Order: sequence, then structure tokens, then C-alpha cells
Amino acid sequence: MERRNWTNGLRLLWHLTAAVHLGYAIYYDYRFAQLPQLAVTMRLEPPMGGKFKYMTFLGGLLQFGYYALALTYDLVRQRSLRRLRDYVLATYVVPLALTVGMTFWTLYGIDRESIYPELLDLVYPNWLNHTMHSFVVIYALVELGVTRHRYPERRRGFIGLGAFMAGYLMWIHYVWLSTGIWVYPFLGAIDWPLRILFFALILSLGFAYYLFGEHVNLVLWGRANRHRRWSGSD
Repeated sequence: MERRNWTNGLRLLWHLTAAVHLGYAIYYDYRFAQLPQLAVTMRLEPPMGGKFKYMTFLGGLLQFGYYALALTYDLVRQRSLRRLRDYVLATYVVPLALTVGMTFWTLYGIDRESIYPELLDLVYPNWLNHTMHSFVVIYALVELGVTRHRYPERRRGFIGLGAFMAGYLMWIHYVWLSTGIWVYPFLGAIDWPLRILFFALILSLGFAYYLFGEHVNLVLWGRANRHRRWSGSD
């Protein structure tokens, strides 16, 4: 019992740390990391949607929401919260953290100016960039190791993830149709066949990351998770 209490205490501290870190990063991003109006005037940024047109910001909000939820479960231990916690991690947290992180750093390595021009260093401090693109991945992977989750039925997970990603694609296309400006400038530099291929690749990788998280959870916590009755223990 003493060991379990000690482990639960460390897990609570872990979730608190992640929630505070990501919460502050989101607040700073929304409040202070703003491009000047000149960026809109020069058509470098669509004049609609604000931060909510960027997958990085939306993903950061979702990641913060998860760790706040996990922290709440650590404190109140309600079965319904655990079901929701496990579904959110499996369906959104792991796949989207990896999608955002891996896509950003891959494009950054190929051509930084296409995804994160040096000019943005004047607006986005280095710590914020790494929080939103690197720490989200670290937190998601560590969370798989420190907290036992029961993954949902794969069909339910795929439906939730697919709905989110399809919704986001429709959103950025709506912004483009309304303003004539792509949320991500590199999309305007490629033709439609390559653009469609890119979107298809991102969607495919999202589902692959889901399967990766499911596999890691299975390896770390055992096949019994698939058939374990819901309980209040971890």
C-alpha cells in the first residue's frame, strides 16, 4: 500500500508538471506570441482564425486538456474520468503529438523557411517552439510508460482520430477558400497532386502513430489490459 501511494504521488506530480508547463506555453503563445498586423497586410498570414487555425496550437490545447484531466482523475478517482482519460490519450494525445512533432521537425530539417522562417524567432522564443513541437512528444511517450491505459476498441479510436483530422483539413481549406492564403505557406508552393499526396501521407501517419501507441501500451502493460474490467486502480 505504501509503495502504491508513493507511485500515485509521483504520477500526480508528473501530470501536474505537464499541465502547468503546457498551460503556460499555451497562455504565452495566445497572449504574447503574435505576428504583427504587417504579416496580414503582406498576406503572410490569413486574416481569420487567429491561433485556432494552427494544428500546433490546437494540439497544444488538447495536450493540456489531457494532462488536466489525468490530474483530476489522480485526485478524485472516478471510473468515468478514467474511461475518458484513456480514450483521449489513445485517440488524440499520442497520434497528434507525434504528427505535430515529427511533421514539423521533418519539414524544418528539409527547408526551415517553408515551415518556420527565421523571422519567427523574433516572435516565438526557443523554449515555446520546443514546448509545442518537442515536449508534447516527450510527454506523450513518457505518459505511456508511467500510466497504465486501457486502449479503446480500435474502430472507436480510428473514428475519433479520423473525425478530428478530417475536420482540421476542412477548416484550413475553408480558410484558404475565404482568404486565398494557405495557413502553411509551403502548401501554396506545391501543385495539387503533391498537396493531396501530402495530406494523404499526414492522415496515414496519424493512424500509424495510433497503432504505435497501442503497441507500446500493450508491450509495457500486458495483454491483460484488453480484457481487464474497469477498476479505480492503476
